[in-house]
Amino acid sequence: MLCALAPGQAHLPPGRLRGLAHHLRQYPDLWLATKRQKQAAEHLLHALRSTAARWRDPRQAAAAGFDVHTARRAAGDRSPHYLHAENERYSHDEHFLDPQRPEALIFANVQGHRLTLIGVMFSMPRGIHGPTPAGPIARWHFHRVCARGDKRGLKPLPDGSCPPGETLRDGSEMMHVWFTKDLRSAYAIHAPVPELCFAGLLPVGYCASGQRLSGM
Repeated sequence: MLCALAPGQAHLPPGRLRGLAHHLRQYPDLWLATKRQKQAAEHLLHALRSTAARWRDPRQAAAAGFDVHTARRAAGDRSPHYLHAENERYSHDEHFLDPQRPEALIFANVQGHRLTLIGVMFSMPRGIHGPTPAGPIARWHFHRVCARGDKRGLKPLPDGSCPPGETLRDGSEMMHVWFTKDLRSAYAIHAPVPELCFAGLLPVGYCASGQRLSGM
């Protein structure tokens, strides 16, 4: 397994450029980046904000080829879901980390509210490492998945095992970029809920008291 934890470690050391999603620290350490790497991270985020403005409306996103169909919810589930609307064409081209061609848009899908664009996801073909112009700020993560042959993997069973005929393996690398108000949370591994609330991208009723005011 790539970048495995040492005995007693909860997370990989700061500065790692890639690793299992739950082994990487949620937020990057900006101080580890060079001036050029920080500029690259800021440039990518700025370019994505500009490009993604045209896909903010789910109808426009669908017209551009992003699959905005939402998954069925369990009865009584009112929690926010993070819809990854994949673009089949962009997912099978050879443009990597291209702000004009993200492999998926991420929408907050909260019951009773319209889909809200909160970020994008880049992904790589299996076995290929993603480019790292922003160094330790824009990190690539992957998940352990159950896969059959060269097909896309799925989440393991609740006990961590795989169905018959499927093998547990490292999935392909991916990177999330969130449309928050600061560089650090924009490159969080998982959805940075406090900062998304502060940016007004999640409904007030979902956010904890004070999150929209303090961002913490």
